[in-house]
Amino acid sequence: MRFFALDVNGERHLGVERDGVQHDITRGAVRDFGKRELIEFLRADELDALIASIAQETLLLEEMPGTIDWLPPIPRPGKILAMVQNYRKHAAEFGNTAPPAPVWFSKLTTSLVGHNHAIVVPDWVDGRVDHEVELGVVIGRHVKALKAGALDCVAGYTIINDVSARRVQKDDRENKHPWLRSKNFDTFTPMGPYFVPARFVLEPQKLRIACRVNGEARQDATTADMIHDIESIIIEMSRWMTLEPGDVIATGTPEGVGNLAGGDVCECEIAGLGVLRNPVERAARKQD
Repeated sequence: MRFFALDVNGERHLGVERDGVQHDITRGAVRDFGKRELIEFLRADELDALIASIAQETLLLEEMPGTIDWLPPIPRPGKILAMVQNYRKHAAEFGNTAPPAPVWFSKLTTSLVGHNHAIVVPDWVDGRVDHEVELGVVIGRHVKALKAGALDCVAGYTIINDVSARRVQKDDRENKHPWLRSKNFDTFTPMGPYFVPARFVLEPQKLRIACRVNGEARQDATTADMIHDIESIIIEMSRWMTLEPGDVIATGTPEGVGNLAGGDVCECEIAGLGVLRNPVERAARKQD
């Protein structure tokens, strides 16, 4: 069972894919729960009730429109936290040594974009703009100063593409500035297409993770290659801040990141979570 969000005539709808068939559950969710967005179910601790209602076929399931206008499954997370170089080979491809303890930065909700929507690179941004496929972990309850049992706090998983403007990132690093600019242009955080509840992802630390550009393999690894696993990431983050339902953690990308050019189609895939596909729009830089 996989959940997704879609736009229907300017209105957010909630969908579910069950046994390969997609359904619009918005009217049933509003009728039975008074909610229409997945994050509302997480914050009310009603995800299990929603899943049970669908499994028991007590929730109204409607046919999908012919073409889906996909939205990020978690539309407005309170926080998006992204790990720095959490795969050794990714750190090595930039000549770095991976941090010995978890290090992270922030992504902004305004950078989110859904499946099949374009990654738009401003014409004044030069240099490489890289793809970075990442496993997204969605928090399901309030977490603070956790010592163990972090996976019990995970509501589910999704796919994130942490698009990165490398020249801007290099400039900020050299000036000892945060990475906020290089990671947060509008459309630089594709997410989706699905949110998969944790109960349906039995071994999140053993998932194949891959990225293709125009059908060519760029990244191909497994989440077992993470330096800091999901459990230790959540425990460490909870030392410093309260994690809340709907918060999203991007857990780092494996080696093989590369430039995206205008006209490219980038596909990020994680086993069981689907394929996140985004075309790239990148205008030629205007001459002064």
